[in-house]
Amino acid sequence: MHIPTLFLLACLVPFCLGTTSTDSHGSTSQPDVYEAIHQRESILAETLDTKDWDRLGESMTEDIIYDSRPLGPDYGGLSVGLDQVIENTKQAFGDAMVAHHVSNAIIRLNPDVTEANVTTYIVWSRWEPDALDDPKKTFRIYERCDDIFVVDDGTWKLTYSLVTNLAPKVENPYFNDEQDM
Repeated sequence: MHIPTLFLLACLVPFCLGTTSTDSHGSTSQPDVYEAIHQRESILAETLDTKDWDRLGESMTEDIIYDSRPLGPDYGGLSVGLDQVIENTKQAFGDAMVAHHVSNAIIRLNPDVTEANVTTYIVWSRWEPDALDDPKKTFRIYERCDDIFVVDDGTWKLTYSLVTNLAPKVENPYFNDEQDM
């Protein structure tokens, strides 16, 4: 490879990967805005999966509106404000184990890059080892989240989310096809 091409690659790879870099004064720059939003989504999923309720404010605004009513009454409902999100999420998760698998996200930034409309696809699994045959306690949901992220105190945070089920119903992976949930 020729030297200018190597130099160009060395300059572009960190930007394309969304990594941080250090300038000539030793200051660390932030990741690319798209990478920052992707990272915030992953941090939010980890926070929910570990049930670290005190950390939800790192990923959600105080005035968050979280609407999972399209999933049905047993799966969260409408939450207005961070405190209600925490209360409703605790109730929906209970003592069960949970996992959020965040896959692809489509990010559309507003012109001043302080707000983004984000469409994310997530598989949410919830299971209780003692209730594997109960579809209200052990299930998988293929979600589409239509979200709004904003810059809040220098950090991208979720301020609105509408969660819908992409499947015809909530899936219980422990039922075989012949059984009706």
